[in-house]
Amino acid sequence: MKFDETNTGGDERSFRQTSTDLVQGLHSTDERKYRDTFESFCRNYWKPVYAYLRAAWAKGNEEAKDLTQAFFLWLAEGDALRRFEPERGSLRKYLRVLLRSFVGHHEVQLGRIKRGGAATVVSLDASPLELEDLAPGAGGSDPEAMYERTWRSSVVTNALRELHRRSSAEGRLPAYRIFAEYNLTPEGVRPTYRDLAARYGVQEQDVKNSLLRMRDELRREVRQELRRLAAHDGEVEDEWTLLFGE
Repeated sequence: MKFDETNTGGDERSFRQTSTDLVQGLHSTDERKYRDTFESFCRNYWKPVYAYLRAAWAKGNEEAKDLTQAFFLWLAEGDALRRFEPERGSLRKYLRVLLRSFVGHHEVQLGRIKRGGAATVVSLDASPLELEDLAPGAGGSDPEAMYERTWRSSVVTNALRELHRRSSAEGRLPAYRIFAEYNLTPEGVRPTYRDLAARYGVQEQDVKNSLLRMRDELRREVRQELRRLAAHDGEVEDEWTLLFGE
């Protein structure tokens, strides 16, 4: 995924600050802070976990959802996340290692889920169609590749959601809509600058400038999302390069 470079878009200090320091929270001895952090962790990582497990076991939607619940239950009842050492690699990579380790434990936890002997750990808040899109043809897929692709998609989706929220709060929804109609629309049916200018009652140059600003803001939102999940700034840059090739 590429974004155009531009110097416009405002001071980065106007963007949201890290709401939860994920790494510090996972090492916290304060049980409430750890629990809140764990919930945030689940919300951020359940989709790539689901995609990995579905591909690794060649399971259908419902079975993959059960496996996902079982995995997070396994994490909730153990200390694997507390043992995460940021200096040895990113949380994303560490989680992938934990997924491999889960192979030897999944039958017990999955049995508890199916018997109703365990509470739901994470809400798999996606429609069946969206879940299918996360892991199409999962039976013949590489779980590592599915994990990386889905994690990247989740980061961008969260950044887009925050960009929409902020644009709405600041009275700039038309700019976001122009961006969405152009950048988030398949190329074959994408409107032209002229189409968008006529639709929103602006000049074509205004459309171009608006797109440049919104792309720049999205880049910053993606970095903020990565920063929220990273242990240090160097990891943010490493993850950005790995995920987006820039």
